[in-house]
Amino acid sequence: MEPTFSVVIPTYNRAQLLARTVRAFLAQDGVPFEVIVVDDGSTDATPEVLAGFRDPRLRVLRQPNAGLASARNAGLLQARGQYVLFNDDDIVPEAGFLQAHLALHRRYPSAAAVSRTYIPDGVGQEPFVRFWRARAESGVRGRAEGASLGWGGFWFASLSLPLGVAEAFVPFRGYGWEEHELGWRLWRKGVRPRLALKARAAHEDRVSLEVMVAKSRSLGRMAWQFYRLHPHPLVALWTGVHPLARAYKRWAYPWARAERLLQVRDWEAGAGAFAAYRFVLEAAYTQGLLEGKDG
Repeated sequence: MEPTFSVVIPTYNRAQLLARTVRAFLAQDGVPFEVIVVDDGSTDATPEVLAGFRDPRLRVLRQPNAGLASARNAGLLQARGQYVLFNDDDIVPEAGFLQAHLALHRRYPSAAAVSRTYIPDGVGQEPFVRFWRARAESGVRGRAEGASLGWGGFWFASLSLPLGVAEAFVPFRGYGWEEHELGWRLWRKGVRPRLALKARAAHEDRVSLEVMVAKSRSLGRMAWQFYRLHPHPLVALWTGVHPLARAYKRWAYPWARAERLLQVRDWEAGAGAFAAYRFVLEAAYTQGLLEGKDG
């Protein structure tokens, strides 16, 4: 029987997280599927962990380390299902996950189905984790099953779409915008991202302020690669590369203030911590925008 879903999981050096995610997918029922894990040059115990699964629905591809886009593209090329579901190795699906994706596709045949991910309590209760949890879930809070998420709603960390409309990812030189760039292309083809509210999955990523500052700064730099691929006014405004947007961000989010906040972090225990976190991340993104202009 041909699979209804081809689940593509790229991974790099996260053996234990990967084991939880693969185990949760292999426990899904009610829908024929295959799981394609693309090991992007891992040097940890990933090969041994994958060898421990004895299930014909699991296929493993290995390649030299080439990045997330390359790993996803390799899995896409091997997909045989009616739908391809991209799922990061730290996003653990709950029971009924694939059935919920299928139900949304039947309701909206040409849509991309975005999973309802959440950051579980076990990831942590530190101030920044609580901030990130609230921020990550704000985009879907209060939305109904099948709600349209707009052109920025393509979150390929856990998203499915008909195999026939799927396209390859463009590798970026750093972290950021690869998913949105493909989403922009799909949106212009008429594919709309919709929330699969019942497709719940725990995002087990242990975030920290330092890591997210680095990622935000890279996002700012990579905004220019996105814009150069798609020099559209909406992309310029969306990413902030537009001259007026950059001028505003430079004024509103000075990097010097962010550096002071990062040096002395006693403010994290105060009532204004969430606002300070937002400022620091915006300042990091702005700094990346300014750095990437001539890159």
